[in-house]
Amino acid sequence: MTANAIYDTVCKRTRKAFGFAVSPHRFRHAAGALWSIEDPKNVRGIKDLFGHASYDKTTEPHYLNAQTRVAGRELARAIDAATK
Repeated sequence: MTANAIYDTVCKRTRKAFGFAVSPHRFRHAAGALWSIEDPKNVRGIKDLFGHASYDKTTEPHYLNAQTRVAGRELARAIDAATK
């Protein structure tokens, strides 16, 4: 199977399952975000997983964003609990 065939198949099947296409690269982003959330102390390992040359220029901006989302959810929960 060619790379293009794999890409097309993944997009077609995810569109059928979810109502929208998810590219293989989005799964890669999801893996990095999940790593960032589940193991933030070792987040620099994403660089090696993805084969990036530099953590600072590629991995850090994308996956620290996942931590920002987690912190935002926690803040919203705390505010909600404090106002009840």
